[in-house]
Amino acid sequence: MGRIRNMRNIINIMRIMLIMLIVLVVSVVSLGCVQQSLPDAAEVIDTDGDGWSDEQELRAGTDPEKKDTDGDRHWDPLDENPLDPEIPVDWVALTEIKTAEPAPTPTPVPTPTVEITYPEDGTTTARILTVEGYGSEPGATVRIYVYTDREGKRLQSNVGHPDDNGNWAVDSVSLWSESGYIGGEEAVIYAEMTVSKPGVVCTYRSANVTVRRS
Repeated sequence: MGRIRNMRNIINIMRIMLIMLIVLVVSVVSLGCVQQSLPDAAEVIDTDGDGWSDEQELRAGTDPEKKDTDGDRHWDPLDENPLDPEIPVDWVALTEIKTAEPAPTPTPVPTPTVEITYPEDGTTTARILTVEGYGSEPGATVRIYVYTDREGKRLQSNVGHPDDNGNWAVDSVSLWSESGYIGGEEAVIYAEMTVSKPGVVCTYRSANVTVRRS
């Protein structure tokens, strides 16, 4: 009987040890599952180091190997038009001191203008004609200059004065000499308007008008 009891005790001890072993194995496996690290996320690749990933560069159409695809000295992520070098970057706005006091806005001053309205650019004209134009300062003095290949620049003796509407005319303007020129010769005409005010004299020049001799 004693042997049978001892055998039963041994069997019970073995069962307990087996149960403990099973519990230990399950715990280890469970612990391993808890501590098992997840696969690393896909690495973000930024070949040129400009702050845009290569994938973003491809979506934007920029070069993943160049910080400044269009070569305008403005990195792609900071460039509103990273593919167009013709659109200028406002470097002053980018570098201005934000805390600086804004400069006072000056009161706008009307700027006189002078423009030749006749003859029209490219037209064929006679040797002597009246040059008409427009200026914004009534009472100013308008003088006509003529330039030809043979005679160079010549100041005409007659003058004009803008009326209250700014229109003026200078008559008897000689474009070519009486002889020595053939049809099709060109002359360049421009007007200068002089505005005199107390303590200051300002001169305003029109654009050139090119005409041909008829």
